[in-house]
Amino acid sequence: MTFSDINFLLIFILIYVPIYVLLPMKIKPYFLLAGSMAFYALNDIWLFPVLLINILIVFISGILEDRFFDKVNLRKFITRFGIALQIVLMVISILFFKNHTFIGVGFFTIQLIGYYLDVYRNNIAPCKNIVTFSNYVMFFPKVLQGPIVSFKDIESDLKMPDRVSLSKLEKGMRTFILGMSFKIIIADRLYYLWNGVQTVGFQSISTPLAWLSMYSYSMQLYFDFQGYSLMAIGVAQMLGYTLPINFRSPYLSKSISEFYRRWHMTLGEWFKNYVYIPMGGSKNGLKKTLLSLSVVWVLTGLWHGLTLNFMFWALTLLFFIILEKTLLKKVFKSEKPIVSFIRHVYVLIIIPFTWMMFAIGNIEQMGIFFTRLFNLTQVCVPLNVNENDYLNYLSDYWPYLTGGVICCFPLMEEVLVKTRIYMTRFISFALFWVCVYLIMKNGNNPFMYINF
Repeated sequence: MTFSDINFLLIFILIYVPIYVLLPMKIKPYFLLAGSMAFYALNDIWLFPVLLINILIVFISGILEDRFFDKVNLRKFITRFGIALQIVLMVISILFFKNHTFIGVGFFTIQLIGYYLDVYRNNIAPCKNIVTFSNYVMFFPKVLQGPIVSFKDIESDLKMPDRVSLSKLEKGMRTFILGMSFKIIIADRLYYLWNGVQTVGFQSISTPLAWLSMYSYSMQLYFDFQGYSLMAIGVAQMLGYTLPINFRSPYLSKSISEFYRRWHMTLGEWFKNYVYIPMGGSKNGLKKTLLSLSVVWVLTGLWHGLTLNFMFWALTLLFFIILEKTLLKKVFKSEKPIVSFIRHVYVLIIIPFTWMMFAIGNIEQMGIFFTRLFNLTQVCVPLNVNENDYLNYLSDYWPYLTGGVICCFPLMEEVLVKTRIYMTRFISFALFWVCVYLIMKNGNNPFMYINF
């Protein structure tokens, strides 16, 4: 049961949230924990016990680190042993349930590792309340797909959430509706374009359709993930909590480096704080910077998956980021209008190109897709290609592609979430019921990032 499930709208939005808001402050943490446990168990009952064991291991380890504050070697052992035990537990679970899809495992694992390291570095005092700590890990708006948040950034909310006013409820609901619209009206519709191309087979599509499907998938992934993030932020706001933004119009970027400062921002912040900066970051010369970047991107690839396509994706991005910081450094520092325009076009070519490595898990199929993308008939002979196939897809999907392009700009969020006039309220109300209608008619597709 995810955010775009009709059961979530009925149970959590229409019943759970109003009850939570009306409860006395002392009871809210327990009610929140009960709701979060139920939400995760409904999504992945097999991994639920593993999550609970991880919470206990990290909670106890944090207290032990604090108790042996003066014994440096023992603290190091506790931290390393705890992180290793957590990873081993995950690996054993994955091997034991080989055919099971693990929901949200990457997200809660790196948050727990971050907590370990923050306690060890004395950035935070260890949490000594098991309910508070469990709510940090299992907080249901973020447990499946983020946004990734450190304990210190949400600790005050966990201990004393804001009182929820009608204006905060409205803002949270409008943020949720915008995210749901991105997911249901744009991402889920574009899913059928990409799925149709896969069904036909890459060897049987025209070059224009290959390009169209590449850009369609790029928008589908963005609005699916951004949609989830906005829905999570909106639900959290309705409960009196603040979660960080995860996207900031990434397709307006003028470099690959900038794109990934705007895309999945909380994951980038995690790698910066716990890998890049501890390794020296950009303050110890170019070689150290490049080494730090290389480690970050290799780990990013591994975090997304152990298949070769994710490593190809990560290493390709690393290659372009290194180019931007070395050979093309002057170009990417220039603010001349024509150079800025070229840089923007460069991003809009390279990023969708790399998403194909992300999307296509089979290396042979990936190769076939790229031959169709550049019409390399001498490398891969096309089969039964209809050269006008892209026109059929355009006629069916142009409204969603056009809407996607418009919504890549921050205007929709500015208008629908931050502008409190009757017209925007009416639009939000209408979008909500359009989404409900589409869910009831077509069902809902799982969120694309939910298995990482």
